[in-house]
Amino acid sequence: MAEELAKPSITRTLAENLWFPVVLFLGFAVVYLAAFHRPQPHEVPVAVAGPPAATRVQSQLDKMSPGGFHVVAVPDAQAARRAVLDRATSGAFAPDPQHPVLYVAKANGFTLQSLLIQTFTPLTGGKLTVVDLAPTVAGDPLGNGLFYLLIAWGLPSYFVVMMLLRAVGLSRRARMATFVGWAAFLSVAGFLIARAMDVIPGDPVAIPLAFLSSLVVSLVSQGLVPIFKQFFPGVAVTLFVILSSASSGGIIPPQMQPALYRALHPILPMGNLNDALRGVFYFHGAGVAGHVLVLCAWLALGIALNVGHALWVRRKTRQETEPPVEDPVLEMPRPTALPTHGHRFGELVPMLIGTVRATTGERVGGAILTVTDGKGRQLVRTTADDEGAFAVGGLPEQFVDLVVTAPGRQPTARRTFFREGVFRREDFVLAPEPTLTPSSHRPR
Repeated sequence: MAEELAKPSITRTLAENLWFPVVLFLGFAVVYLAAFHRPQPHEVPVAVAGPPAATRVQSQLDKMSPGGFHVVAVPDAQAARRAVLDRATSGAFAPDPQHPVLYVAKANGFTLQSLLIQTFTPLTGGKLTVVDLAPTVAGDPLGNGLFYLLIAWGLPSYFVVMMLLRAVGLSRRARMATFVGWAAFLSVAGFLIARAMDVIPGDPVAIPLAFLSSLVVSLVSQGLVPIFKQFFPGVAVTLFVILSSASSGGIIPPQMQPALYRALHPILPMGNLNDALRGVFYFHGAGVAGHVLVLCAWLALGIALNVGHALWVRRKTRQETEPPVEDPVLEMPRPTALPTHGHRFGELVPMLIGTVRATTGERVGGAILTVTDGKGRQLVRTTADDEGAFAVGGLPEQFVDLVVTAPGRQPTARRTFFREGVFRREDFVLAPEPTLTPSSHRPR
Protein backbone atom coordinates (compact mmCIF):
# COMPACT_ATOMS: atom_id res chain seq x y z
CA MET A 1 0.00 0.00 0.00
CA ALA A 2 1.09 3.58 -0.51
CA GLU A 3 1.53 4.17 3.24
CA GLU A 4 4.09 1.37 3.23
CA LEU A 5 6.28 3.27 0.75
CA ALA A 6 8.60 4.94 3.23
CA LYS A 7 11.13 7.64 2.50
CA PRO A 8 14.37 6.04 1.21
CA SER A 9 17.03 6.03 3.90
CA ILE A 10 20.07 8.29 3.58
CA THR A 11 22.31 5.22 3.72
CA ARG A 12 20.56 3.55 0.80
CA THR A 13 20.42 6.76 -1.22
CA LEU A 14 24.15 7.32 -0.76
CA ALA A 15 24.90 3.68 -1.58
CA GLU A 16 22.93 3.87 -4.83
CA ASN A 17 24.68 7.04 -5.95
CA LEU A 18 28.23 6.48 -4.67
CA TRP A 19 28.81 2.88 -5.73
CA PHE A 20 30.56 3.93 -8.95
CA PRO A 21 33.11 6.23 -7.23
CA VAL A 22 33.72 3.40 -4.75
CA VAL A 23 34.43 1.02 -7.65
CA LEU A 24 36.93 3.52 -9.06
CA PHE A 25 38.59 4.01 -5.68
CA LEU A 26 38.94 0.30 -5.00
CA GLY A 27 40.11 -0.31 -8.54
CA PHE A 28 42.91 2.23 -8.47
CA ALA A 29 43.81 1.84 -4.79
CA VAL A 30 43.67 -1.96 -4.55
CA VAL A 31 44.09 -3.33 -8.07
CA TYR A 32 46.81 -0.91 -9.14
CA LEU A 33 48.76 -1.16 -5.90
CA ALA A 34 48.58 -4.94 -6.00
CA ALA A 35 49.88 -4.92 -9.57
CA PHE A 36 52.69 -2.40 -9.15
CA HIS A 37 53.76 -2.08 -5.51
CA ARG A 38 56.22 -4.99 -5.21
CA PRO A 39 57.37 -6.37 -8.58
CA GLN A 40 59.00 -9.79 -8.30
CA PRO A 41 60.23 -12.04 -11.15
CA HIS A 42 58.10 -15.08 -11.98
CA GLU A 43 59.54 -17.60 -14.44
CA VAL A 44 61.23 -14.90 -16.52
CA PRO A 45 62.56 -16.75 -19.62
CA VAL A 46 66.29 -16.28 -20.23
CA ALA A 47 68.33 -17.97 -22.97
CA VAL A 48 71.78 -19.21 -21.94
CA ALA A 49 74.41 -20.24 -24.50
CA GLY A 50 75.59 -23.84 -23.98
CA PRO A 51 73.61 -26.60 -22.21
CA PRO A 52 76.21 -27.14 -19.42
CA ALA A 53 76.30 -23.41 -18.70
CA ALA A 54 72.50 -23.29 -18.76
CA THR A 55 72.28 -25.95 -16.03
CA ARG A 56 74.82 -24.12 -13.88
CA VAL A 57 73.12 -20.73 -14.33
CA GLN A 58 69.70 -22.17 -13.53
CA SER A 59 71.07 -23.53 -10.26
CA GLN A 60 72.58 -20.17 -9.36
CA LEU A 61 69.40 -18.29 -10.20
CA ASP A 62 67.27 -20.69 -8.16
CA LYS A 63 69.38 -19.89 -5.11
CA MET A 64 69.16 -16.14 -5.71
CA SER A 65 65.47 -15.98 -6.67
CA PRO A 66 63.56 -19.28 -6.37
CA GLY A 67 61.01 -19.56 -9.17
CA GLY A 68 62.05 -16.20 -10.57
CA PHE A 69 63.75 -17.33 -13.79
CA HIS A 70 63.40 -20.07 -16.37
CA VAL A 71 66.62 -20.80 -18.26
CA VAL A 72 66.35 -21.94 -21.88
CA ALA A 73 69.48 -23.67 -23.19
CA VAL A 74 70.58 -22.64 -26.71
CA PRO A 75 73.63 -23.78 -28.72
CA ASP A 76 75.66 -20.57 -28.78
CA ALA A 77 75.73 -16.80 -28.27
CA GLN A 78 74.23 -16.13 -31.68
CA ALA A 79 71.24 -18.35 -30.88
CA ALA A 80 70.90 -16.61 -27.50
CA ARG A 81 70.84 -13.23 -29.20
CA ARG A 82 68.25 -14.47 -31.73
CA ALA A 83 65.99 -15.72 -28.91
CA VAL A 84 65.67 -12.15 -27.62
CA LEU A 85 65.00 -10.67 -31.05
CA ASP A 86 62.38 -13.36 -31.74
CA ARG A 87 60.76 -12.56 -28.37
CA ALA A 88 61.15 -16.16 -27.29
CA THR A 89 62.96 -14.99 -24.14
CA SER A 90 63.15 -11.74 -22.18
CA GLY A 91 66.94 -11.78 -22.12
CA ALA A 92 69.94 -13.91 -23.06
CA PHE A 93 73.30 -14.68 -21.46
CA ALA A 94 76.51 -15.76 -23.17
CA PRO A 95 78.77 -16.89 -20.25
CA ASP A 96 82.16 -16.46 -21.93
CA PRO A 97 84.76 -16.55 -19.09
CA GLN A 98 86.66 -13.61 -20.56
CA HIS A 99 83.80 -11.53 -22.02
CA PRO A 100 80.41 -12.53 -20.60
CA VAL A 101 77.58 -10.77 -22.43
CA LEU A 102 73.99 -10.14 -21.37
CA TYR A 103 71.54 -9.39 -24.17
CA VAL A 104 68.52 -7.31 -23.12
CA ALA A 105 65.75 -5.32 -24.81
CA LYS A 106 64.62 -2.07 -23.22
CA ALA A 107 61.56 -2.31 -25.47
CA ASN A 108 60.36 -5.08 -23.13
CA GLY A 109 60.36 -2.57 -20.28
CA PHE A 110 63.01 -0.66 -18.36
CA THR A 111 62.06 -2.50 -15.16
CA LEU A 112 62.72 -5.90 -16.72
CA GLN A 113 65.99 -4.72 -18.23
CA SER A 114 67.17 -3.43 -14.85
CA LEU A 115 66.18 -6.70 -13.16
CA LEU A 116 68.23 -8.77 -15.61
CA ILE A 117 71.29 -6.54 -15.24
CA GLN A 118 71.09 -6.60 -11.44
CA THR A 119 70.65 -10.38 -11.43
CA PHE A 120 73.40 -11.38 -13.85
CA THR A 121 76.09 -8.90 -12.82
CA PRO A 122 76.99 -10.81 -9.61
CA LEU A 123 77.30 -14.05 -11.62
CA THR A 124 80.21 -12.60 -13.62
CA GLY A 125 82.10 -10.81 -10.87
CA GLY A 126 81.33 -7.44 -12.41
CA LYS A 127 82.74 -8.27 -15.87
CA LEU A 128 79.37 -8.26 -17.55
CA THR A 129 78.87 -6.51 -20.90
CA VAL A 130 75.27 -5.44 -21.55
CA VAL A 131 73.99 -5.22 -25.11
CA ASP A 132 70.60 -3.62 -25.71
CA LEU A 133 69.15 -5.32 -28.80
CA ALA A 134 65.94 -3.26 -28.89
CA PRO A 135 66.47 0.25 -27.46
CA THR A 136 63.48 2.54 -27.28
CA VAL A 137 63.30 5.85 -29.15
CA ALA A 138 64.91 8.94 -27.67
CA GLY A 139 61.62 10.42 -26.48
CA ASP A 140 60.82 7.33 -24.40
CA PRO A 141 64.01 6.61 -22.39
CA LEU A 142 62.23 4.46 -19.80
CA GLY A 143 60.05 2.58 -22.28
CA ASN A 144 56.84 3.59 -20.45
CA GLY A 145 55.59 6.21 -22.90
CA LEU A 146 53.68 3.66 -24.95
CA PHE A 147 51.54 2.83 -21.92
CA TYR A 148 50.13 6.36 -21.73
CA LEU A 149 49.39 6.26 -25.44
CA LEU A 150 47.42 3.05 -24.82
CA ILE A 151 45.41 4.90 -22.17
CA ALA A 152 44.71 7.71 -24.65
CA TRP A 153 43.43 5.18 -27.19
CA GLY A 154 41.37 3.09 -24.77
CA LEU A 155 39.79 5.33 -22.13
CA PRO A 156 38.04 7.78 -24.54
CA SER A 157 36.66 4.78 -26.45
CA TYR A 158 34.77 3.81 -23.31
CA PHE A 159 33.63 7.36 -22.52
CA VAL A 160 32.23 7.89 -26.01
CA VAL A 161 29.79 5.05 -25.29
CA MET A 162 28.72 6.69 -22.03
CA MET A 163 28.20 10.06 -23.70
CA LEU A 164 26.20 8.60 -26.61
CA LEU A 165 23.78 7.02 -24.15
CA ARG A 166 22.39 10.54 -23.85
CA ALA A 167 21.85 10.79 -27.62
CA VAL A 168 18.34 9.38 -27.55
CA GLY A 169 17.59 10.25 -31.18
CA LEU A 170 20.66 8.47 -32.55
CA SER A 171 19.83 5.25 -34.40
CA ARG A 172 21.74 2.03 -33.84
CA ARG A 173 23.35 2.30 -37.27
CA ALA A 174 24.43 5.90 -36.64
CA ARG A 175 25.82 4.89 -33.26
CA MET A 176 27.93 2.13 -34.81
CA ALA A 177 29.18 4.50 -37.52
CA THR A 178 30.16 6.96 -34.81
CA PHE A 179 32.22 4.30 -33.04
CA VAL A 180 34.06 3.52 -36.28
CA GLY A 181 34.74 7.18 -36.98
CA TRP A 182 35.83 7.81 -33.41
CA ALA A 183 38.26 4.88 -33.48
CA ALA A 184 39.71 6.19 -36.75
CA PHE A 185 40.19 9.65 -35.28
CA LEU A 186 41.80 8.34 -32.08
CA SER A 187 44.19 6.02 -33.85
CA VAL A 188 45.43 8.61 -36.35
CA ALA A 189 45.55 11.55 -33.94
CA GLY A 190 47.22 9.51 -31.20
CA PHE A 191 49.85 8.19 -33.58
CA LEU A 192 50.66 11.65 -34.92
CA ILE A 193 50.90 13.21 -31.47
CA ALA A 194 53.09 10.45 -30.08
CA ARG A 195 55.28 10.52 -33.16
CA ALA A 196 55.68 14.29 -32.92
CA MET A 197 56.89 13.84 -29.32
CA ASP A 198 59.23 11.03 -30.39
CA VAL A 199 57.53 8.61 -27.99
CA ILE A 200 57.14 5.90 -30.67
CA PRO A 201 58.88 5.02 -33.92
CA GLY A 202 57.23 6.09 -37.16
CA ASP A 203 55.81 2.75 -38.33
CA PRO A 204 52.22 3.50 -39.51
CA VAL A 205 51.19 -0.13 -38.96
CA ALA A 206 50.42 1.07 -35.44
CA ILE A 207 47.40 2.98 -36.76
CA PRO A 208 45.25 -0.03 -37.82
CA LEU A 209 46.22 -1.83 -34.60
CA ALA A 210 45.13 1.13 -32.50
CA PHE A 211 41.95 1.45 -34.59
CA LEU A 212 41.12 -2.21 -33.95
CA SER A 213 41.69 -1.92 -30.20
CA SER A 214 39.71 1.33 -29.84
CA LEU A 215 36.80 -0.11 -31.81
CA VAL A 216 36.85 -3.20 -29.60
CA VAL A 217 36.45 -1.11 -26.44
CA SER A 218 33.53 0.86 -27.89
CA LEU A 219 31.66 -2.09 -29.38
CA VAL A 220 32.03 -4.40 -26.39
CA SER A 221 31.11 -1.58 -23.99
CA GLN A 222 27.99 -0.80 -26.03
CA GLY A 223 27.15 -4.49 -26.06
CA LEU A 224 27.34 -4.59 -22.26
CA VAL A 225 24.84 -1.73 -21.79
CA PRO A 226 21.59 -3.74 -22.20
CA ILE A 227 23.04 -6.57 -20.10
CA PHE A 228 24.17 -4.61 -17.04
CA LYS A 229 21.96 -1.51 -17.53
CA GLN A 230 22.62 1.05 -14.76
CA PHE A 231 25.62 -0.96 -13.55
CA PHE A 232 27.29 -0.84 -16.96
CA PRO A 233 29.79 1.94 -16.04
CA GLY A 234 31.25 -0.10 -13.18
CA VAL A 235 31.55 -3.26 -15.26
CA ALA A 236 33.10 -1.53 -18.29
CA VAL A 237 35.54 0.57 -16.24
CA THR A 238 36.69 -2.47 -14.29
CA LEU A 239 37.20 -4.49 -17.48
CA PHE A 240 38.68 -1.95 -19.90
CA VAL A 241 40.34 0.58 -17.58
CA ILE A 242 41.30 -0.90 -14.24
CA LEU A 243 42.11 -4.55 -14.96
CA SER A 244 43.17 -4.03 -18.57
CA SER A 245 45.66 -1.26 -17.86
CA ALA A 246 47.00 -2.87 -14.67
CA SER A 247 47.75 -6.12 -16.53
CA SER A 248 48.89 -4.51 -19.80
CA GLY A 249 52.60 -4.72 -19.01
CA GLY A 250 53.03 -1.07 -19.94
CA ILE A 251 54.59 -0.10 -16.61
CA ILE A 252 55.52 -3.38 -14.93
CA PRO A 253 56.12 -6.39 -17.21
CA PRO A 254 53.68 -9.25 -16.61
CA GLN A 255 56.62 -11.53 -15.70
CA MET A 256 57.04 -9.38 -12.57
CA GLN A 257 53.38 -9.15 -11.54
CA PRO A 258 51.17 -11.39 -9.35
CA ALA A 259 49.50 -14.44 -10.90
CA LEU A 260 46.15 -12.73 -11.56
CA TYR A 261 47.69 -10.09 -13.80
CA ARG A 262 49.92 -12.60 -15.57
CA ALA A 263 46.77 -14.57 -16.40
CA LEU A 264 44.86 -11.50 -17.62
CA HIS A 265 47.69 -10.09 -19.72
CA PRO A 266 47.27 -12.39 -22.76
CA ILE A 267 43.46 -12.04 -22.64
CA LEU A 268 42.51 -8.37 -22.21
CA PRO A 269 42.76 -5.96 -25.17
CA MET A 270 45.29 -3.47 -23.79
CA GLY A 271 47.92 -6.08 -23.04
CA ASN A 272 47.63 -7.51 -26.52
CA LEU A 273 47.81 -4.07 -28.13
CA ASN A 274 50.88 -3.27 -26.02
CA ASP A 275 52.69 -6.44 -27.08
CA ALA A 276 51.63 -6.09 -30.71
CA LEU A 277 52.91 -2.52 -30.94
CA ARG A 278 56.21 -3.41 -29.30
CA GLY A 279 56.59 -6.19 -31.83
CA VAL A 280 55.92 -3.80 -34.70
CA PHE A 281 58.13 -0.99 -33.38
CA TYR A 282 61.14 -2.88 -32.05
CA PHE A 283 61.14 -6.57 -33.04
CA HIS A 284 60.40 -6.49 -36.80
CA GLY A 285 56.88 -7.88 -36.30
CA ALA A 286 57.89 -10.91 -34.21
CA GLY A 287 54.92 -12.38 -32.31
CA VAL A 288 52.42 -9.79 -33.56
CA ALA A 289 50.01 -12.19 -35.29
CA GLY A 290 48.84 -13.89 -32.10
CA HIS A 291 47.99 -10.59 -30.42
CA VAL A 292 46.08 -9.40 -33.48
CA LEU A 293 44.02 -12.60 -33.40
CA VAL A 294 43.07 -11.94 -29.78
CA LEU A 295 41.96 -8.41 -30.65
CA CYS A 296 39.94 -9.80 -33.55
CA ALA A 297 38.27 -12.24 -31.15
CA TRP A 298 37.26 -9.29 -28.94
CA LEU A 299 35.93 -7.49 -32.01
CA ALA A 300 33.85 -10.54 -32.89
CA LEU A 301 32.48 -10.54 -29.33
CA GLY A 302 31.51 -6.86 -29.60
CA ILE A 303 29.76 -7.44 -32.92
CA ALA A 304 27.96 -10.51 -31.56
CA LEU A 305 26.71 -8.62 -28.48
CA ASN A 306 25.32 -5.76 -30.54
CA VAL A 307 23.82 -7.92 -33.28
CA GLY A 308 22.33 -10.25 -30.69
CA HIS A 309 20.67 -7.37 -28.88
CA ALA A 310 19.32 -5.95 -32.14
CA LEU A 311 17.76 -9.31 -33.01
CA TRP A 312 16.32 -9.64 -29.52
CA VAL A 313 14.69 -6.21 -29.78
CA ARG A 314 13.29 -7.08 -33.20
CA ARG A 315 11.72 -10.27 -31.86
CA LYS A 316 10.01 -8.32 -29.12
CA THR A 317 8.01 -6.52 -31.87
CA ARG A 318 7.22 -3.63 -29.60
CA GLN A 319 5.00 -0.78 -30.68
CA GLU A 320 7.32 1.85 -29.20
CA THR A 321 11.08 2.13 -29.33
CA GLU A 322 13.06 0.72 -26.48
CA PRO A 323 13.98 3.46 -23.95
CA PRO A 324 17.69 4.26 -23.77
CA VAL A 325 19.68 3.17 -20.76
CA GLU A 326 20.78 6.34 -19.02
CA ASP A 327 24.26 6.66 -17.62
CA PRO A 328 23.77 7.22 -13.88
CA VAL A 329 27.15 8.93 -13.67
CA LEU A 330 26.71 11.67 -16.28
CA GLU A 331 22.97 11.84 -17.01
CA MET A 332 20.75 14.05 -14.86
CA PRO A 333 17.60 12.22 -13.64
CA ARG A 334 14.53 12.88 -15.75
CA PRO A 335 10.97 13.10 -14.40
CA THR A 336 9.85 9.49 -14.44
CA ALA A 337 6.82 7.54 -13.27
CA LEU A 338 7.92 4.76 -10.93
CA PRO A 339 6.38 1.58 -9.53
CA THR A 340 4.80 2.15 -6.14
CA HIS A 341 6.40 -1.01 -4.74
CA GLY A 342 9.54 -3.05 -5.25
CA HIS A 343 12.19 -0.33 -5.60
CA ARG A 344 15.50 -2.05 -6.30
CA PHE A 345 19.08 -1.02 -5.70
CA GLY A 346 20.42 1.21 -8.45
CA GLU A 347 17.03 2.40 -9.72
CA LEU A 348 15.76 5.97 -9.56
CA VAL A 349 14.57 6.83 -6.03
CA PRO A 350 10.98 8.12 -5.69
CA MET A 351 10.83 11.76 -4.53
CA LEU A 352 7.05 12.12 -4.74
CA ILE A 353 4.52 9.55 -3.54
CA GLY A 354 0.89 9.72 -2.58
CA THR A 355 -2.59 8.28 -2.85
CA VAL A 356 -5.83 9.34 -4.48
CA ARG A 357 -9.03 8.80 -2.50
CA ALA A 358 -12.70 9.65 -2.85
CA THR A 359 -14.45 11.87 -0.31
CA THR A 360 -15.94 8.70 1.16
CA GLY A 361 -12.46 7.31 1.84
CA GLU A 362 -12.19 4.56 -0.79
CA ARG A 363 -9.14 4.52 -3.03
CA VAL A 364 -9.46 5.73 -6.62
CA GLY A 365 -7.59 3.32 -8.85
CA GLY A 366 -6.67 4.49 -12.33
CA ALA A 367 -6.56 8.18 -11.42
CA ILE A 368 -4.23 10.21 -13.64
CA LEU A 369 -1.49 12.42 -12.14
CA THR A 370 -0.02 15.01 -14.52
CA VAL A 371 3.02 17.05 -13.46
CA THR A 372 3.73 20.28 -15.37
CA ASP A 373 6.32 23.00 -14.96
CA GLY A 374 5.64 26.70 -14.44
CA LYS A 375 5.13 27.21 -18.20
CA GLY A 376 2.55 24.48 -18.46
CA ARG A 377 4.81 21.95 -20.14
CA GLN A 378 4.15 18.38 -19.14
CA LEU A 379 7.04 16.82 -17.23
CA VAL A 380 5.58 13.40 -16.48
CA ARG A 381 2.21 11.63 -16.49
CA THR A 382 1.40 8.52 -14.47
CA THR A 383 -1.59 6.37 -13.55
CA ALA A 384 -2.36 5.41 -9.97
CA ASP A 385 -2.44 1.68 -9.31
CA ASP A 386 -5.47 -0.30 -8.15
CA GLU A 387 -4.93 1.01 -4.61
CA GLY A 388 -4.79 4.62 -5.76
CA ALA A 389 -1.04 4.93 -5.16
CA PHE A 390 1.50 6.68 -7.37
CA ALA A 391 5.24 7.43 -7.30
CA VAL A 392 7.41 9.81 -9.32
CA GLY A 393 11.17 10.44 -9.38
CA GLY A 394 13.63 12.82 -11.03
CA LEU A 395 11.56 15.99 -10.62
CA PRO A 396 13.42 19.29 -11.11
CA GLU A 397 14.16 21.76 -8.33
CA GLN A 398 11.38 24.26 -9.07
CA PHE A 399 7.67 24.91 -8.65
CA VAL A 400 5.52 22.30 -10.39
CA ASP A 401 1.79 21.83 -10.78
CA LEU A 402 0.20 18.53 -9.80
CA VAL A 403 -3.11 17.81 -11.51
CA VAL A 404 -5.16 14.72 -10.63
CA THR A 405 -8.15 13.55 -12.69
CA ALA A 406 -10.42 10.50 -12.71
CA PRO A 407 -13.59 9.59 -14.60
CA GLY A 408 -16.73 10.74 -12.83
CA ARG A 409 -14.84 12.96 -10.37
CA GLN A 410 -13.87 16.58 -10.20
CA PRO A 411 -10.21 17.24 -11.00
CA THR A 412 -7.99 18.81 -8.40
CA ALA A 413 -4.68 20.63 -8.65
CA ARG A 414 -2.03 22.13 -6.43
CA ARG A 415 1.29 23.85 -6.85
CA THR A 416 4.29 22.79 -4.81
CA PHE A 417 8.03 23.40 -4.77
CA PHE A 418 10.46 20.49 -5.05
CA ARG A 419 14.00 20.64 -3.75
CA GLU A 420 16.76 18.27 -4.84
CA GLY A 421 17.05 15.33 -2.47
CA VAL A 422 13.86 16.26 -0.54
CA PHE A 423 11.20 13.56 -0.29
CA ARG A 424 7.53 14.67 -0.47
CA ARG A 425 4.19 13.03 0.05
CA GLU A 426 1.12 14.50 -1.60
CA ASP A 427 -2.31 12.88 -1.09
CA PHE A 428 -5.39 13.91 -3.04
CA VAL A 429 -9.13 13.67 -2.44
CA LEU A 430 -11.46 13.78 -5.45
CA ALA A 431 -15.06 14.82 -5.05
CA PRO A 432 -17.70 13.28 -7.31
CA GLU A 433 -18.92 15.35 -10.25
CA PRO A 434 -22.10 17.26 -9.42
CA THR A 435 -25.31 15.58 -10.50
CA LEU A 436 -27.37 17.62 -12.94
CA THR A 437 -31.04 18.07 -11.85
CA PRO A 438 -33.92 18.57 -14.32
CA SER A 439 -34.19 22.22 -13.24
CA SER A 440 -30.64 22.83 -14.35
CA HIS A 441 -31.72 22.09 -17.97
CA ARG A 442 -34.76 24.45 -17.85
CA PRO A 443 -34.36 27.31 -20.35
CA ARG A 444 -34.31 30.81 -18.93
